[in-house]
Amino acid sequence: MTTTSYSVVASTFLLASTLAHANCSPTFTEQFASSARIVDSLRPDKPGQIRVSASDGSQYTAGQALWMKGQLQSVLQSCKQGDETAAASTLHGVNDLLKSHHRAP
Repeated sequence: MTTTSYSVVASTFLLASTLAHANCSPTFTEQFASSARIVDSLRPDKPGQIRVSASDGSQYTAGQALWMKGQLQSVLQSCKQGDETAAASTLHGVNDLLKSHHRAP
């Protein structure tokens, strides 16, 4: 496993454990962790970068990657406030973008 892979796994674990302790259901936490694993693998070098590749082979612009990272932070904030409905709505937007770029194996 490469250093980047360790970093992605560690950050996903930390986000999921933070979410689990922030008033969100276990099912929602699993959904969040699945999305966070892909989003966390996106490492844009600069905001205007044309393509950023995710761990699943899908590609995004740097702007999309940064937007998804920000949305995941909003999900965490909503869960901390006990608003799983808002968290689910925000996560749904991220998942829609992820699905639209997903490459079938």
